[in-house]
Amino acid sequence: MELRFVDNGVGMGPEQLTKLFEPFFSTKIGGGGTGLGMSIVKNLVVEKLQGRIAVESTLGQGSCFVITLPRVLLGNVG
Repeated sequence: MELRFVDNGVGMGPEQLTKLFEPFFSTKIGGGGTGLGMSIVKNLVVEKLQGRIAVESTLGQGSCFVITLPRVLLGNVG
């Protein structure tokens, strides 16, 4: 199964994309976020749901996140 999330926001540059899934990475320093959101999402998708997550983004044009999940989970998930 494939889920796509697309926006037409400000997008991200190459430097932001390489750090996007790192814990505590945030572009909003002092803006109230913890920088854990995308790290948690990646952990859930990859480790718990045995899937993949990818992102494409262009500054000024937005981003597209693609989450691919298996139809059947293998082994114990928990």
